[in-house]
Amino acid sequence: MTPFKYFLAIFIGVSWYVSAFLYYLLPTVSFWLPFVAFACCIPLFFFSWNALFRRSWRAAAIFSAAWVLAVSPIAGLEPVDRFRFWLNVEGFRIHVAPVERYLSSRCDLIVFVEEGITQQLGDCETTNLSSDSRDEVFYDTTGQFALPPPRRTQEWKGAMYNFFSHCYLLDKAVADPIYGGFYSVVIANEHFGEC
Repeated sequence: MTPFKYFLAIFIGVSWYVSAFLYYLLPTVSFWLPFVAFACCIPLFFFSWNALFRRSWRAAAIFSAAWVLAVSPIAGLEPVDRFRFWLNVEGFRIHVAPVERYLSSRCDLIVFVEEGITQQLGDCETTNLSSDSRDEVFYDTTGQFALPPPRRTQEWKGAMYNFFSHCYLLDKAVADPIYGGFYSVVIANEHFGEC
């Protein structure tokens, strides 16, 4: 029974981090992993108290470390958030490798000219975060997706009209850079496709 307790502690401790890494690789697993870990917290709570009452200090230390790892992402600590973001980016890099094949097979790319330079903009994939929102991955060689909407050029806006959710994306959305020219923008389902 003791190895199961330690396995449970490790599972709970790393689940939030594994979930960030698997976000693009296995979105369904990534979505459910924190819920399963949360349910496993109930037996870990009793195992932790049992270790304290029995004065099993090694087990208490392992369980305490698991609790710290599990609570840190919820607490919003900046170093933990940066580490989870790094894990998310590394998972995305694996997901899109090789980039050229990913762009040709998964992205609906639009080529346009901006200030005499040929640029690309494309909608690559959608991940449903919940019944309320979805995460759109876009490819943008100009980097304007990260700019506030008023600072975007007319050429970029013209290219964006080729996508289903262009009305929301043109006026309201600011995307988060993921890796290279890839950006993530979370769109509430009530705004998806509003035109």
